[in-house]
Amino acid sequence: MNNKRITLALLALWLAIASCNLPNGQAVETQASLSPEDILKTATALVAGLPTVESTATSTTTLTLPSETSAPTATACTPTVVANTAVNIRSGPGTVYNVVGDLPQGGSATVAGKNQDGTWWYIEYPPGTSGHAWVSGSVVTASCIPSDIIVVAAPPTPPPASGTCKPGYVYRLARPSDKVCVLPASQAQAAADNAAAESRKIINVYGADACISGYVWREAYPGDKVCVTPATRSQAAADNAAAASRWVSGAYGPHTCISGYVWREATAGDDVCVTPEVRAQTAADNAAADSRKAINVYGPDACIAGYVWREAFPGDKVCVTPAVRAQTAAENADAPNHTWP
Repeated sequence: MNNKRITLALLALWLAIASCNLPNGQAVETQASLSPEDILKTATALVAGLPTVESTATSTTTLTLPSETSAPTATACTPTVVANTAVNIRSGPGTVYNVVGDLPQGGSATVAGKNQDGTWWYIEYPPGTSGHAWVSGSVVTASCIPSDIIVVAAPPTPPPASGTCKPGYVYRLARPSDKVCVLPASQAQAAADNAAAESRKIINVYGADACISGYVWREAYPGDKVCVTPATRSQAAADNAAAASRWVSGAYGPHTCISGYVWREATAGDDVCVTPEVRAQTAADNAAADSRKAINVYGPDACIAGYVWREAFPGDKVCVTPAVRAQTAAENADAPNHTWP
């Protein structure tokens, strides 16, 4: 503050001296020149005569800027997938690639990348190639996936497994082990024919001893299934009913026939007494028995009219139309062309 006062005094003195030397066109009285020492003394006296100004401490206001609020540090997370169910892990992004392992339901894996369209995840998986493998995005739940996760090129598609069907063909499955490759329509036809198999068989409700048309079981004794005419059956029933009236005790025991009658002998021990004509008829019926049975020459799996065995494989006796049988034979012959070697 003192330096400021001195400076102001010297400035005032200098201005005063300078004003005395201004030219005005008239002669001026010569004044004695002042030495620097005299000027300093004069200035000091002038300064001493000035009123003293008390210095007031200037309060300094310190402006405090609000500190910058630090953004919360994001907690780093790991790109992960969790299996929604037990899933296959494959060597590439697609079902054409081989299965190299699996991930159980709830199992997780670290994601290292994705395929071009983002439908498969490239995960860390030790059994896989270079410790990595692929899982379909449709069977897992992904989390913490960065937007710039790398796109991993798919490996070369593996060659189809031997025995699998070429594109557009499926296994026929006429039975579970039937791996003939056919069009989907043929597979559906095989399934429909299998479902209708029993309804297309000839079923004899009377079993293997059923009689051909025009004949009935004789039933001369329990279990007698010799096929005879209805008249002969009626005769046998009448003779059975009259048996006791035709027996007498005689040379052949208590069941000796009365005069004019003989034992029928429809089977060994049949001692029903009948006329000789009936006995002869009985013997003839026994001899013709097998020729009068409704025997299916193709056995119990014989097809009803209009159907034949399919024969998709040895022993296949499912009844189908002749057209389906021909189609089946053609498919069997052409199978190598529709199957990967």
